[in-house]
Order: sequence, then C-alpha cells, then structure tokens
Amino acid sequence: MKSIQHIFPLLAVFAMFSTMVSAQTKPEVWLCAGRGTRLSELMKPGAQWTFVKQHVAGIKIYIDQINQVPPEDLAALARLAKENQLQIAVEIGGCLGDRAILDNNIGEWSAKTELARIERFYAAGGRVDFLDLDGPIRRLLHSNRPGHEYFDSIEKAADQLVRALRVHRKAHPETQYWLLTNFPNWGWRGGVAYYARGLRNQNWGDYDQVVRIVLAKLREAGIALAGVTVDNPYDYMIGAQPAVNLDPKTVDWLARIRSYEEFAHEQKLTFNLTVNSARGGQESDELFYKDTLQMVAAYLKAGGHPTRWFVQSWYPYPAQIVPEDAPYSITALTKAVIERLEVASAPKKN
Repeated sequence: MKSIQHIFPLLAVFAMFSTMVSAQTKPEVWLCAGRGTRLSELMKPGAQWTFVKQHVAGIKIYIDQINQVPPEDLAALARLAKENQLQIAVEIGGCLGDRAILDNNIGEWSAKTELARIERFYAAGGRVDFLDLDGPIRRLLHSNRPGHEYFDSIEKAADQLVRALRVHRKAHPETQYWLLTNFPNWGWRGGVAYYARGLRNQNWGDYDQVVRIVLAKLREAGIALAGVTVDNPYDYMIGAQPAVNLDPKTVDWLARIRSYEEFAHEQKLTFNLTVNSARGGQESDELFYKDTLQMVAAYLKAGGHPTRWFVQSWYPYPAQIVPEDAPYSITALTKAVIERLEVASAPKKN
C-alpha cells in the first residue's frame, strides 16, 4: 500500500507537466545497471526485462566492465544490441591522470590504454556508438598523484583531449563523443561548487570556462562533440547532501543544471541527464528507486527536456538488477522512468 501511495502523486506531477516534453523531440531512456559483473545479470538466460529491452534506446557500460565480465557476456551484449537495435555507450576517462609522468603524450597514451579494452568488445562482435568522456580535464588539472607536474591550464589539458580523440577517431570513426562532468564539484558562472572548497570556493574551477574552451579546441581540430552528460545525483540537486562550508539550500542547484542544459541546446549539443540518488545508492534499492523518480519529476517540473535520461548507478544499490517486475530493481526503475516520460509526452487532452 505504501508503494502505491507513493506512485500516484508522481503520476500526477508527470501528467501536470505533460506539455514540457511533448514540445521537444521524444527523449531517450538509457540503462546503466551498475559496476562490475552486474552487467552479466542482464545477459543471463531467462533474465526478465522484456519491456525495458524494447523501450530503452541504449545500454551504457563502464570501460572496466569490458575486462571484468566473461567474454561470452560481451558477445551476448553485442547480440542483444543488434537484435533489439540498441546503441552502446562506454564511459571512459578520456585523459587519464594516473600515469607516472604527465607529459605531452598523455592524450595519446590515454587513448591507446583505453582502446585496448574497447577492442575486446569489438572482438566479441560489439560496436561502440558513443564514448562518454568522464572528467578528462579534471583528471589532468587535479591529479592526486604526489610529485606530478600538473597541467596548469584548461587549454593545455584540452589540447591533450584533442590528441586523445584523434587516436580514438582513427581507430573507430563511427564512434561519437559526449563530455561528462561531475557537475556539483565545479563552480558555474561565478557560483560556488557544492562543497565550497578551493579557489573562489569553486573546488575544481568554473565549469562554464572548461566547456567553452573544450568546445573551441575540438571545433578548431575538426572533432565533433555530439553532446554533454551531467552527473548530479538527486541529493545534490535539491541541496540535501550535507556540506560543511555552505548551506546547500541557499543555492538553486536545479536551476544551475537547467542553465547548463540550455547552453548545450544553444551550442547544438544533445544533453544527457543521469538520474539517480547518492543516499539511495548507499542505503537501499527502495530509496534509490523513489528518489530517482522524484528527481525525474522535479526536473520535468522545472521545464527540463534532456535528450537522454540515463538511469545509472555506480553505488552498492540497487543490488537487484532483474526482473523488471521485482519491486525496486534497476530494470523496474528504468521501466517506471520510461512510463513516466510517456505520460509526460502524451498529447494534452482538451
């Protein structure tokens, strides 16, 4: 009874804001089931997630999973993608800051290191449609390895990203690129980062500067960026995650995400929003499920219209992957997000 009482208010919210999505191209929903061998749960014979398979646009995986799951599961994922016309995205570092020496070869070295893993998926019959570049500039500007010569400017770090993507493009010209950021840990347009640390309380810096410089460098090099991805869990979006140096409730974090989304659309980039919950991811499948749906509802209410919604976890929870009719499994959550967006995009009745 409790779960039913929870769902009906959410349905009302989605119905209320139905016109917000319908005016846009129909959004895609993607599934990233979690780290490690959780991907294998989707590939098991008899794994029940038929609705999700038929309605998601793609599956996103972490690059480490290519080495972690058995080769037969990689082959099964490749077949699944072909049979269901699903796209595949791989989340990678782009530029890796953990090399012993950070020099002007770090871009090429990073690409070759990550391509060695990606090729295992191709060898299993797969194809990678997108690489989601997880914080490549931050990895070079803020490497935690002692004694490193850090890259001392966004421009220099962006040059290395260009060099990395040239290697990727030569190996797989069919693959497109998204730029992913951990949004709360950056300042934005002069505003503070979530934890209000570092220079000007912006922690890693001002992300507005980063994305503009990266775009300029890529365009100058003739490398197309297809879109951007935001990692900003629900707790951070509503200011519920505790912070020592700042009362998070004093900042409209949701409006900040919307500002970045509008910038992306102005730049003719697609906008991907990862929907999840840090608190739920540490506590339970149920809380992750409920918080994530609340995040979708809140973002729609604010007028958001992402190109893609990534239902994604990197946390201990949700622990249950399938079946999709099990309470609070991640496939059940993905199904619920798909259904909510269908409600939101349905034509409004007169």
